Amino acid sequence: MERRTFVKSLASTVAVAQILPGATEALEQQVTRLQTAMSAAVDDAKLWRRVRQEFTLNPGLVHFNCGSVGATPRLVVDAMANFTRELEADPYHNEWGGLGAGQEAVREKAAEFIGASLDEVALTRNTTEGMNLVATGLNLQKGDEILTTNHEHGGGMVCWQYLAKHHGVKMRYVQMPNPVKNKADILERIERHINKRTRVCSFSHIDTITGLQMPLAEIAAITRPKGIIFVCDGAQAPGMLDVDVKALGVDTYASSSHKWMLAPKGTGLLYIRKEIQDRVHPIMLYSGYGVYSGSSGTRNVSQILGHGIAMDFHNAIGRSRIEARCRHLSRLVRDRLRDIPALTLLTPEQEELSSGVVTFALDPARGDRGEIVKRFWNEHNMILKPAQGTYAYVPEEHVKGPHAHYNPIRISTHIFNSEDEVEKMAGLMKKMLA
Repeated sequence: MERRTFVKSLASTVAVAQILPGATEALEQQVTRLQTAMSAAVDDAKLWRRVRQEFTLNPGLVHFNCGSVGATPRLVVDAMANFTRELEADPYHNEWGGLGAGQEAVREKAAEFIGASLDEVALTRNTTEGMNLVATGLNLQKGDEILTTNHEHGGGMVCWQYLAKHHGVKMRYVQMPNPVKNKADILERIERHINKRTRVCSFSHIDTITGLQMPLAEIAAITRPKGIIFVCDGAQAPGMLDVDVKALGVDTYASSSHKWMLAPKGTGLLYIRKEIQDRVHPIMLYSGYGVYSGSSGTRNVSQILGHGIAMDFHNAIGRSRIEARCRHLSRLVRDRLRDIPALTLLTPEQEELSSGVVTFALDPARGDRGEIVKRFWNEHNMILKPAQGTYAYVPEEHVKGPHAHYNPIRISTHIFNSEDEVEKMAGLMKKMLA
């Protein structure tokens, strides 16, 4: 994206030129520095070192945990501070006019970011809220069945468990192999569990623990002809993968922008395909999909505008370039840790099934994941994730297999990480587990 186009995109988030002339100039200067550095970068290493400078991470801190929460770029942090000061200088006029008027432009950017139409996208606080809106907006009846897997995050599970407990719907679980070997096995397992009572299939785009990327388009080819609503927990994908919900074929897609999109905490998005909106009626969207309405209420304007600038930041670098970088670093993590005897790789090796999330099961005889991760933080200023030993909200009877109760360490790499950081982490891991 050209610098002028990017600046114009920033300004479209809100009438910045009229409201925050000083802030506009500061944003333009930051954009110019970033764009100049990118055009001058003759090799990837130089480019990504420059990108790292756009973040406010503490010097020496190595953040390998975007799977939990991302780091917001300086550009977004500064803009939010300016937005907040302006908002509080005249709260009434800027909440619903002025600054607040720019919120719909953010929704337009969100729709473009995931390949959707404007009338299919709402801005939420996170994935869990989006999943709840979809689940409670469906008119499911006693005896209707929801098909999911035994590898889901609680944010994508509790909404269905609520309906099972209070409305008599039935949940069925596909037993996922761990690690997954190929797409065909996944698809066969799913199709085998579908029956005439199946109303909803609910799967994660990327497994929160193992980093498995589900073959959504192929699953949609199974569910759509049967009239089954395909709900996707997309918490871990946008901002890491270049997501196109139309190509994926999902009916709904909920995501948390504070993770890989590097947006302000408490921002997210929800997609509901136009053709199935007459079957999904969330209360919050009763008055429409707009950011502010009678059914959604007052929103945090500064956060939402910051959300828009985070998307501009991604677009300035290039979403496909970001995906390639995340994949490159995750391959490096797998390559460097694969041969450590105490670790078993849980993340699929195939490109089409892998992502920027890499997880290894630690042999319990060689240590506890929490203690190892604590040592990385206390001794080396590195943040890894001691992932859950099992999927917390999955009923015990559905937790099966050789790695059902494992000892996982999760490593999530993003554009502010470097090859040197991965090499250092791998070297330390080998020493700790020697």
